Amino acid sequence: MNGADKPLLELGGIAIIEHVLQRARSQVDKLVINVNRNPDLYIRFDLPVLPDCITGYGGPMVGILTAMKWALLHEPTALAIACFPGDVPWFPDDVVDRLSEDLCDSKSEIAWLSTDGQLQPLFSLWSVSLMSEVECAINNGMYSPMQFILSRRHRLIEYNNSPPGFFYNLNCPDDILNARKLIRRQNLPRTSPVDFDT
Repeated sequence: MNGADKPLLELGGIAIIEHVLQRARSQVDKLVINVNRNPDLYIRFDLPVLPDCITGYGGPMVGILTAMKWALLHEPTALAIACFPGDVPWFPDDVVDRLSEDLCDSKSEIAWLSTDGQLQPLFSLWSVSLMSEVECAINNGMYSPMQFILSRRHRLIEYNNSPPGFFYNLNCPDDILNARKLIRRQNLPRTSPVDFDT
C-alpha cells in the first residue's frame, strides 16, 4: 500500500478497520486491536491497542498470543479468543457463533473457516488453553497460524456462497479501488457502515 497503514485507509467514508470493528463488535464480549506500527493512530477507536508481546516480527501468531495473554489477564474466565484480520472489511455477523458452536461440539482446540474454497486461518476461534503451546511454537520459529492449526485438534468450517465483497482481502491499491466500486454499485452512503445483507 505504498507505505500506508492499510487498516487506516479510507473505504466508504470510514477507515477499513472501522468496517472490521463494526462487524466484529457484536460478536465478542471484548474487542482489542493488535498493532505495532503507529499505535497512536488507533487510539481514536476507543479500544485497547496492544503491541505484540514478543519483540521483532512474528506475524499473526504473535498477535494471537498477545490477545490470549490480554484476555486471561482481564477476563480470567475467558475460554477462547476470536481473530479477525484487519484488512478484510466485510464478513458475516455470525462468524463467531458458528465457530463457537463447532469448537464446543467437536471438542477441538481451534475452529476456522474455509470460504468458497479459500482457507481463512485468521477468521478463527482459539481456545486460550493453547497459550503455552502457541508461545512455544513461536519460540521455535513457527510463525504460520495455518501451520499451527494443522498441528492441533481443529475444525474447519465451510462458509460458501458468500455475498459479493465478503471475505475480500485488501492487499494492494487495486483491491481498495475494487472495494470502492463495489460500494458504489450497492448504492450505499459513503459514510454509513456497509451492510450487504440488506
